[in-house]
Amino acid sequence: MTSIVASVLIVDDEPAVRDIMARWVVSLGLNARTAANADEALATLHTEPCELAVIDIRMPGHDGLWLADELRRRHPDTAVVLATAYAALLDGEPSAPPIADLLIKPFERERFVMAVERGRHWRKEAVDDSSWQARLSLELRDRTDNICVEVARQADAGAPESGVLAALAMARIPDAIAHGERVARFAVSVARELGLNRDTVDQLERVALFHDIGKLAIPDSLLNKPSGLTPAEQAIVRRHVDAGAEILAATRTLRELARLVLATHEWFAGGGYPLGLAGDAIPLVGRIIAVVDSYDAMTQGRQYCDRLDSSEAVSELMRCAGSQFDPTVVDAFLAVLGTH
Repeated sequence: MTSIVASVLIVDDEPAVRDIMARWVVSLGLNARTAANADEALATLHTEPCELAVIDIRMPGHDGLWLADELRRRHPDTAVVLATAYAALLDGEPSAPPIADLLIKPFERERFVMAVERGRHWRKEAVDDSSWQARLSLELRDRTDNICVEVARQADAGAPESGVLAALAMARIPDAIAHGERVARFAVSVARELGLNRDTVDQLERVALFHDIGKLAIPDSLLNKPSGLTPAEQAIVRRHVDAGAEILAATRTLRELARLVLATHEWFAGGGYPLGLAGDAIPLVGRIIAVVDSYDAMTQGRQYCDRLDSSEAVSELMRCAGSQFDPTVVDAFLAVLGTH
């Protein structure tokens, strides 16, 4: 990560406003940099990163919201404080980027100092989160590699790969094994309701059993965390899908399941992960598992997620049919449950 000096960038098209805010910054023992517009601000940050940018919203050319969004993409370690005399400009603004504070002009020095302190605190938390996520990502990578090596080692000694993975999972994530078995039973019943052929049913059952195998690679600090996950941590946990596909792809006998495991968390209308597939582009096996997986998760309950009874879970499936779930699969599953 680039080393960032304790500098504050003031971006405002009014010279007098820039000057007084720059003096306030210096009085706090920080370095002050100034820019008259968005382009000048980006040029400054390109050569001298800053902890914080105080940005006026209304400026000639690109406005402050545009600049804040550019900073979010190009300089995510720079906190943003927006300043404006027209707070209504933010009303209903769908694309406003996350900011540390909002200054309403005119403001006194004390309020400006508070905004700078909030901005620097916001940046520290963001940098800490980024470093933590990087460490978790590296641990996920190492665990995935180690699992692949261990499965290959035992397979070379004559052990069945499916048995090796099941044993590893039973030792570390036994709940995921029980969940996979329940999902497999439901999925097979749905497949038969849909009239799928025997080969597809057999393949579906195997995918269901191993659809969460990637959780073997999730770091202990997340797997056993006694409190809720942060957004950054949730992003790491979602990567269990990719890890599971990679683990399966490295085997000799289960590799054909990898692409199907990747499809088990996609949304029928798009917006799922990891590939963002939609509709028929999602393999039917993945669409079936998405429905029964969600039902089992809702009715069994998860940490920090209340358990729903069957009727509540069915209502949720029906509500999300067409968006998260394939409506045809939902109908077939409800027939299996006897609610249709």
